[in-house]
Amino acid sequence: MSEEHNGVPESTELEVLPSAGVDESPLTGEAVQEELGRLQQEVDNLREMYLRKLADFENYRKRQEREMEEFRRSANAGLIRDCLPVLDNLERALSAPCGDGDGLREGVQLVLRQFKDMLGRYGVVEIDPIGQAFDPTAHEAIAKRPTPGSEDSSVIEVLQKGYRLSDRLLRPALVVVAAGAAGDAGDATRGEGTGG
Repeated sequence: MSEEHNGVPESTELEVLPSAGVDESPLTGEAVQEELGRLQQEVDNLREMYLRKLADFENYRKRQEREMEEFRRSANAGLIRDCLPVLDNLERALSAPCGDGDGLREGVQLVLRQFKDMLGRYGVVEIDPIGQAFDPTAHEAIAKRPTPGSEDSSVIEVLQKGYRLSDRLLRPALVVVAAGAAGDAGDATRGEGTGG
């Protein structure tokens, strides 16, 4: 008879009953190792699949962020492009000779400055390439003019400024480019009659 301590018998004997239909032969060490290897390979395959899916998702997330950033940068491009002629007209008004309209001139200067500041907040950058080499990706040449002392294919006059929105060209600068090498007097003489 077993003694009870706090309601739990101190020694109990368990009786093992034979199970019906179960092979009682113990697994051999080789079978256990084979099953363990198979399970380890399955775990490794699942881990590799998980890491691939995780990498795919991370790539997708980064691509989405880049596309959203590009969308944000170019979302207002049409609106800004439409505002550029207004900017041009304000600059033309300021380039007119001054008369008695100093107050008008100051007002236009204020509007122009505010308008440029507003465009700058949206990432619009002015392209003013005077003295730079002609760049067909950012400039549109309207004319070539022989200009002593200027490098061939350098911008000597800007007829209309160009603009960029971040890295995207909104409008190329309309420019006049220096033509003819210093020793090319024949071309320079022919070009002088055109007046640019």
